Amino acid sequence: MLNPKEIQKLQSLLKREDHRLPIVFSALGDPRRCKIFRSFLKRDRLCVSDVSRTFGISMSLASQHLKILEVTKLVIREKEGRTVYFRPNVQDELVRTVIKAVQ
Repeated sequence: MLNPKEIQKLQSLLKREDHRLPIVFSALGDPRRCKIFRSFLKRDRLCVSDVSRTFGISMSLASQHLKILEVTKLVIREKEGRTVYFRPNVQDELVRTVIKAVQ
């Protein structure tokens, strides 16, 4: 349950981020993509092949889902050698709020 201070913070955030909310909700409205996003709560970062194997989908489809999450700024990509990892964009206050909501 949110306390009054958390409610006020959330209300303030919603006023600033209103234009992004429909895009974020649309991205997370896909059940598989929502599960992929929630999987980041268990692991700090994942690569395309991790998502592909975990969800039993092709690498291409995993990549498409991760790209949508990246475009909506829910995750960010970082390259380590030849491997590209994705991780939640915890620097973004809206993403931190979404993470709290889906935990």
